[in-house]
Amino acid sequence: MQPNEIHKKRILLSPLNWGMGHVARCIPLINLFIENGNTVFVAGNKEQLNVFKSYFPTINYIEHDGYPFVFGKRGDFRLDLFKQFRHLRKRLTTELLEVDRLVDTNEIDIVISDHRYGFRSAKVQSILLTHQLNLPVHWYETWVQKIHNNHLRKFNEIWVPDSSDSSFAGNLSINGLNLNATYIGILSRFSVYEKIADKTIDKVIILSGPAIYAKVFLQEQLLSVSQDEQNVVIIASQEIVDLHQNSTVKILASTDWKACDQLILSAKKIVARSGYSTLMDLVELKTPFQITPTPGQREQEYLFDLWYKKTL
Repeated sequence: MQPNEIHKKRILLSPLNWGMGHVARCIPLINLFIENGNTVFVAGNKEQLNVFKSYFPTINYIEHDGYPFVFGKRGDFRLDLFKQFRHLRKRLTTELLEVDRLVDTNEIDIVISDHRYGFRSAKVQSILLTHQLNLPVHWYETWVQKIHNNHLRKFNEIWVPDSSDSSFAGNLSINGLNLNATYIGILSRFSVYEKIADKTIDKVIILSGPAIYAKVFLQEQLLSVSQDEQNVVIIASQEIVDLHQNSTVKILASTDWKACDQLILSAKKIVARSGYSTLMDLVELKTPFQITPTPGQREQEYLFDLWYKKTL
């Protein structure tokens, strides 16, 4: 089933809270669902819901706890995952019960989870949205992929935001396990905008991901701004904005997404991390770009290598 085949249903959707890219790629889906006469309920934490409300002020919102996870300073995501596995498992078990209640209370027809393993219900059609059918793990970490496979099979269907030949996510999205997976094409919130022909900003630098890495990335980018670039804008978290109020380069808080969207649409060049949602945005925007992986995030490192080869 493709997203555009869903009409006049009551849809409950929730994105994972590990990075705002999960929020970003749900925006075009929600927009499509509304256009097709569906009633949409979005569950998430306050930060996620505040973003969605700026795009869709009139749909239904439900405050819903995320998965407890803290990125360690060593940049080893698998080690961080192993250390916090017990807490994550407990949250997943609780979430399954919560979703069943939400389905009953709101008379939901379809549940859509953006990479939340526990956001599903046996009572209705439950769909997982993910580009990672295969995790970027080493041979000695196969236990992680086995757990992932087990969760994938508990959903009725998987929506993969990629082309059928996996040209954007590469090996990550190849269906080698005979999963009930549908390739739905890339998802970018910039698909809901008209493109700007007259670009007025020389470069927009987007700082995303854990703060400990974003701060280092900021320092690198401040040193790289050339004298020829007279109009450069950096989009960062409020925490980073507060720390660099006296910067000679304009740094804006990423809290107002719609304002940031206009800056990105006006950019002649975009500098960002190589997260998959960002890459889908770059495909949609067709703007020259420079990407860098977040240290220790193997998925971003893989995508960086894949896309670097594409641009050679």
